[in-house]
Amino acid sequence: MNTSDWKAKAICADEPDFWYPVGNSGPAKADADLAKWICNARCYVRAQCREDVLQTEAGWPMDRRHGIAGGLSPSERLALDPTRTTAA
Repeated sequence: MNTSDWKAKAICADEPDFWYPVGNSGPAKADADLAKWICNARCYVRAQCREDVLQTEAGWPMDRRHGIAGGLSPSERLALDPTRTTAA
């Protein structure tokens, strides 16, 4: 399945702004938690998305990572970055 095939099937394709909550507390945290749950529980292409986002963001600092992707928050994706060093 190529990238455009799985992206068209992603649950986030219909309402992309929902997956980018602004902030880390209050309503934004609740929105992020809901987005992660929906992604992990309902999206059939989560594995392809997660693989793509981890590959795309490899080596990126935290301030370049945004939104919920592959069922993970930016900080969760940073923790999985194989290029990350302990100093990052």
